[in-house]
Amino acid sequence: MKKTFDILSIINLIDSDTDIAMKAGRLYADLMNHGKQIELNDCFIAATAILSDINLIVTRDTEHFGRIDGIEALTPEDFEEIL
Repeated sequence: MKKTFDILSIINLIDSDTDIAMKAGRLYADLMNHGKQIELNDCFIAATAILSDINLIVTRDTEHFGRIDGIEALTPEDFEEIL
């Protein structure tokens, strides 16, 4: 639980909006058209990051986010190493 609060203390929460939803839909469709489909919720996360000028995502699913141009995905352990 402490790790969760430590991470939450250094992040900003971003509300979803129409622009993010549209970008997520375009990412989802593009990935699907290229045989690289990932879950729609991951597309929402990526769209939020891209439209917020964030290129680093901390996740256990680095493979999925690695399919998206402009996004670097690190595991929590890798992220911890760079702190």
